[in-house]
Amino acid sequence: MSTSLLYHGYGIREYKYVRTEYREGDIIYTIKRKAFTLRCSRCNGKKVICPGATMRSFHSLPIGKKATYIKAYI
Repeated sequence: MSTSLLYHGYGIREYKYVRTEYREGDIIYTIKRKAFTLRCSRCNGKKVICPGATMRSFHSLPIGKKATYIKAYI
């Protein structure tokens, strides 16, 4: 259900749903980029070596009275 909520509700595409956390009345979705969507920014090639990822957190639209956040590994 969460994958379709992220896709249809928030418009997040090309990311894979990992988990949902509930902390202090907030909802936190964790997502990760799908491997086949990675491209080289210089030549647009598919053979990409990723040495690491950075976690970023985005404040999103609320669901009812609960604040939602999206944590993405970019």
